[in-house]
Amino acid sequence: MIYGRNTDRNLSEIVRLIRKLHVFPLFGRAAGLRQPVYVDDVAQAAVRAAFAPAARDQAYNISGAEVLSYREMVTRIFIAMGLRPKLLTVPIWLFNFGLACLQVVPRYRGWNADMVQRMNRDMVFGHEAAQRDFGFDPQPFQLRDIDVGR
Repeated sequence: MIYGRNTDRNLSEIVRLIRKLHVFPLFGRAAGLRQPVYVDDVAQAAVRAAFAPAARDQAYNISGAEVLSYREMVTRIFIAMGLRPKLLTVPIWLFNFGLACLQVVPRYRGWNADMVQRMNRDMVFGHEAAQRDFGFDPQPFQLRDIDVGR
């Protein structure tokens, strides 16, 4: 997951929802692991890889320096926004019931349970090859004011 500078489509959507609702809904345990990578680290990796002989004709995973749960990631977003974390844990069965009810409304027919599954699915990737071949050294998950639109 790439984040940063309030221009991404991941963390920025979480920030937008927190500003609107003042609470963030989490489905199930929201224990899926994440390894957010800062946008500047992605740009730096691209430049370094372009000039590294060992990176020629290679593909790399790049990820952040820190592994954290989806729940912990959202908690840190609240804190970076200067807010006390307010997390609303919604049981998966309740979400699925509500989703089934919404399917009768045309506007919501395209909704599915993938958002629940994503919050609870691990999405971490090692970046050891990038470290070895072109010195990729990502930063930990530290949000700045610009990242949360402050």
